[in-house]
Order: sequence, then C-alpha cells, then structure tokens
Amino acid sequence: MLYDSQAFDMQTHGGVSRCFAELYSHMPKDVDAQIAVVETNNVYLQNLGFKKPGDTYQTFMNGSRSKWRRMKYKLHYNFMYGRYRQWDRMPNLNQLEQERLLREQDYDVFHPTFFGDANLALIGEKPFVVTVHDMIPEIYTKYYQANDPQILQKKAIIPKATHLVAVSEQTKKDLMRIMNIPEQKITVVYHGADESPYIPSADSPYDFEYILYVGERHFYKNFIFFCRDCMPILKRHKNLKVICTGVPFTWEENYFIAVFGMEDRFIQTFVQSDQEFMDLYHHAVAFVYPSEYEGFGIPILEAYKADCPVMLNRRSCFPEIAGDAAVYFNLDAYESDFEEQFETLYHLDGNEREALLVKQRERLKRYSWTKSAQQLADVYRKLA
Repeated sequence: MLYDSQAFDMQTHGGVSRCFAELYSHMPKDVDAQIAVVETNNVYLQNLGFKKPGDTYQTFMNGSRSKWRRMKYKLHYNFMYGRYRQWDRMPNLNQLEQERLLREQDYDVFHPTFFGDANLALIGEKPFVVTVHDMIPEIYTKYYQANDPQILQKKAIIPKATHLVAVSEQTKKDLMRIMNIPEQKITVVYHGADESPYIPSADSPYDFEYILYVGERHFYKNFIFFCRDCMPILKRHKNLKVICTGVPFTWEENYFIAVFGMEDRFIQTFVQSDQEFMDLYHHAVAFVYPSEYEGFGIPILEAYKADCPVMLNRRSCFPEIAGDAAVYFNLDAYESDFEEQFETLYHLDGNEREALLVKQRERLKRYSWTKSAQQLADVYRKLA
C-alpha cells in the first residue's frame, strides 16, 4: 500500500490527516503500508517517528553553514531524484519521494490522501482508492463557487477511482446522489475512537457549570441558532455558561451575544493539551453538536470517551453514528426544541444520567481504529 503526502502537507493537525495516520498505524501486519513522506510538520506523523522539516538538511549540513555545502545539498538530492535541471533549487523531498515511489511501481494499491490528481499519470494501470469524508462543498452551493478547487478536484478524481471509501452511510448516499456513483463501488469505513488512556482530572477547569461547544462555527454549523436557543437557558440558570473551543469569536458573533447582554456567559478558549481537551468534555453538563451536516462527527466519540452527555441535532449522519446513545433535538433557522431537550437532560437524576453514559460507553465500542484499518485492508486485498 502506498499513500501520498497531500493531507500531511496540507495540515499540521486536523481530521483528514489524523484519519490516515491512525489507519496507517493500525494496519494489519500482513499489509505493508508506506507513506511517501520524508519529513513533515504534521503532528500525527511526528508522533509516529517521522522526521521534522529540516532534519534532512541539518543532518547533511552537520553544523556547517557554508554556501558550498548548501549547494552540495541541493545537487545531491536533486541529482538523486533525477532533477538535473534543478540543481540550484531547494528540493521538495516529499514530492520527489512520492514521484520516485510511484514510478517504481513497487506497490499493489495507491491511496491518495486528498483529491489532487497530479500523480495519477504515474500509476499506470495500478488500482487506487479515494476516501470521501463529506460532500459539504457540493451540498452548500450558496457558500461554495462551482469552480471551488475541492469541487473541481473531486469531479476529476472520484469517477476515475477504482474504489471509494465513505466515512458514513450518509456520505455514501450523498456520493451516489450527487455524483451518480454506483453503490457497489463504495465501501463505508467508519472512523475509529482514540484508544489512548484517559484519566479525568479531579477538578473541573472552571468553577461554574458549562455547556461545551467544540470546533468551527461557520454557516452549516448552526452556531448562531445554538446561541439564540441558549439565551433563555442561561437566563434561567445563573451559574451556567457556554465554553467554545477554537478561534476567537468573530465581530458578528460578539455583536449577537452582546445584544442579549451575555458577553460574560460565552467564553472562547484555546486548548493546550489532550488532557485539557478531554477534561473540558468530562466536566461539562453536556457536549452540544448543533451542526446541520457532518460527514461523521469525531467529537461525538471524544465526548463518549470522556463520559460527557451528548446532545445532537437530529440531522445528517448523527443518528447513524450515535444511535440511541445521545439526547436529540431539532434545530434550524425556523424551529427548535433545543431548550426543552436541554432542560430534560439537565434535570436527569443520577441514575438516569448514568444510564445515558452507559449507552454511550457501549456505543463507543463500535468504533475502533483497529477495526477501521482491518475493513480498509479488506478493500485493498480485493483490489490487489
């Protein structure tokens, strides 16, 4: 198996590159997998022992900073990869390495990690697999131009793929509906749950109760509608606030919150470590996912692992992923029962809350990177 470097060159961290790093590291022993990466900024690959950017250069220079030795570095790596006309350019080692591996043809199946098709000319008749995480740009056409690079790349590479992997039945249906892909050409492979141990910190990071919102907040995420429905809840529960991870609030978000006089009840925070992130989940009254559409929804599994009650908008893949292990609400621009459903969860007694958490723990057992990697390996074996 050969993976290219696209996702890892695009992201230092993030869902797509994390997915491939997890699948690669959990691949069955009878599958020889290789990622065409020499050095990388991606934290997941670095955790697997891949070199950091510049390591190759630093090793070659060996403390010497002379212009001659720098030129020798360029000559050595460009000539090694057959780039004789680029002797004076700093080599792109990842790109050169993946081109070398593709040309050598010493692999059975190629799996590009994103939708760029620049390397397809080098694979000849070899089968290749493409993973589709969602169809957001194709569904939300009022927010994405028809010539959006991702849309164009998908149109170019998906029909050519030997086989497609979708991360949920919802994504599979969207692929079939939007791009007319035959059902037999798509296999669903769910994401896995992080299997590293987690021991909750005894103390909550805050001295007040809070609802937790995780991740991005733009258009289809329904963040403003979620804020709207939180206002009467926050007025009723004076010791309750909303914690939001991610980037600082936008001007529009701050204005909306200020109109209701709730500036001190919505808090944005940067998370510094996995322990801090999981503790945010663990000590929350609830994790709320109001999004209108997701391809899968990894934060659901994170909340499950942290023993945090989960509230989900009854949309897209959420019922598929969570089953009965969540409290559901309906939320859009026109109607919502979020307030009612939150109050129901908030007033659960100890036994009722524990019953929900037991369901979540059982549901979490369905999602394992080992299982996901085995299912993906089955796809590879059939193609090879």
